Amino acid sequence: METNNDLVQPFKRPPGMTFLLVLSFINACLQIFGSLIMYVGTPVLEEILASGQMEDYMGPLFNAMDEGMREAYLAEMEFRASINPLYYLFNLMLYIGSLMGVLKMFKLHRVGFHTYSISQMLILINSVVFIYSSKGRTGFFSEFLTTLMLILIYHLFFKRIEMQESSKNQDYGA
Repeated sequence: METNNDLVQPFKRPPGMTFLLVLSFINACLQIFGSLIMYVGTPVLEEILASGQMEDYMGPLFNAMDEGMREAYLAEMEFRASINPLYYLFNLMLYIGSLMGVLKMFKLHRVGFHTYSISQMLILINSVVFIYSSKGRTGFFSEFLTTLMLILIYHLFFKRIEMQESSKNQDYGA
């Protein structure tokens, strides 16, 4: 059951918040789809790479690439196949949580902000555990800053709505 503090419904969602929520929704859906594909497909990808038949499977795409692009693509596929499939399973579950948070925030439920924030922080931790600590990859700082920025922006939007609510309540009380 939601309390009045949890639901900030009588106020219109700011357009900037709507825009960011739509982008977050699209991102969560794409990440869910990608994580599911990678979780299920990692063993197949490992077999294809081990057999050396990636070029046969990729056909026209590989023909359109120059040698450097092909090598970079193969290196990225080898890296993705080397990640523990549990990473993709955890990402799948966490992005479902993130999506649920986005949907709640779209309805202006504050609990959605908390669900989204916790999910995003756990996604970062998942990346640290499975990728950045063991694979020597870089990029964590930019992921961290992006996540922090989005959480802060959503927090500021909810603060703005709460301030509007309190000023409206003071107008009615006076």
